[in-house]
Amino acid sequence: MKTYITVSVNKEQIRIHRGMTVKHALIACDQALYEAAMKGDISLEDARGFQIGLDGGLEDGAEIVARFWSR
Repeated sequence: MKTYITVSVNKEQIRIHRGMTVKHALIACDQALYEAAMKGDISLEDARGFQIGLDGGLEDGAEIVARFWSR
């Protein structure tokens, strides 16, 4: 079994340890994305458009889409 998986955050490929969560992928991509998610300024979705949480599990090839709420 591989130690790392590759996921994408807003189409940017991120390599993280297997078992890490959406939160870890956001931090690895851009700390500001994580902070915006904590404040509720963005929505997080998977590739199919379903909302996901910061504690959501990830598998190799997972896609995370972070969208800022329109104001």
